[in-house]
Amino acid sequence: MVIDLHTLWLMWIIIGAILLLVELFTTTFFALWMAGAAIVPAILSFIYPNVSLEFQIIVWIIAMCICAFLWMRFSKRDTPLENIDKELIGQIGILAKKCDAENKGILLLQKPVDGLSQWECVANYPIPMETRVVVIKRIDQRLLQVDFEKK
Repeated sequence: MVIDLHTLWLMWIIIGAILLLVELFTTTFFALWMAGAAIVPAILSFIYPNVSLEFQIIVWIIAMCICAFLWMRFSKRDTPLENIDKELIGQIGILAKKCDAENKGILLLQKPVDGLSQWECVANYPIPMETRVVVIKRIDQRLLQVDFEKK
């Protein structure tokens, strides 16, 4: 099979487009930086059409490594627990069971967080059942601190 070096840049664009299509059907972002890196040998082979295919592949591999490094360096990586904490704080719910500093109550949230609408809760002072409360702090995995809802 003979490869025309003058149109090889077009093959790199096609490879990048295919990798972008693969990325559309996955959630890993793995193919995204591979597709972005395919632009580098495409530009190289467009400007210098006589560059060997082996050199272009080496350039692509180096560009992929650089893109992967930059992706890992600058992408925002939230931990799942931080995201759950952000969703929980400020949520309003109703106590299904009274609570205080020493006895856990049951909080029913209006909007489920982490797939749960029922959470254990405590408060600094006694709060009776069927009271609207707001989540002010997450104490541990499934225990929240609540306070009276401020109107």
